[in-house]
Amino acid sequence: MKILEDVEKVVLREIAGDRGRASLSPDEDLLEQGIIDSLGVMKLISFMEATFGIQVLDEDIVPENFQTLKNIAMLVQNKMQNK
Repeated sequence: MKILEDVEKVVLREIAGDRGRASLSPDEDLLEQGIIDSLGVMKLISFMEATFGIQVLDEDIVPENFQTLKNIAMLVQNKMQNK
């Protein structure tokens, strides 16, 4: 799944900072581990909107949608299908 790979790359490169991580598990809890915080969510939303041509609405910004790479990818897929 290309969406998941793209999201993982931006999380590791732009959001996670210097954590020494080379990869993330699709089911890893990014919020609980502090890999993504509120600023990270906003950066990720900007990336998703620019890269995938979607619009993330206020009601989409809930912890469940940003908890794992898999959930983020599902959000993007759903948004792309409903354009």
